[in-house]
Amino acid sequence: MSDLIINLELLHQLRDDLDAVVKEFANADDFSDDVAIATGHENLGDHVSDFAHKWNDKRKTMTEAVEGLRKKIEGITDGFTQVDDGLAKALTDAAPPLQTATPL
Repeated sequence: MSDLIINLELLHQLRDDLDAVVKEFANADDFSDDVAIATGHENLGDHVSDFAHKWNDKRKTMTEAVEGLRKKIEGITDGFTQVDDGLAKALTDAAPPLQTATPL
């Protein structure tokens, strides 16, 4: 018989990391505008902003894909957590009651 081992902590971390990616994508325009200003050169700054803003459609598509993956990871995590909790309860309920020792 094979063992199935799921590291729920890693799945939770992956979910959190995907959340961070979504947030970074959402803030990309603001970040690129700040970088553009920081270049100190108007023409270069315009190119930085232009490049970043042209990625909006692609970034939106990527954001939707990452959000979809995040939902799947959350569903997997929730599913395995429920199964694990259910199995633990079944084992606990099926275990014979502990007998207390009688004093001698």
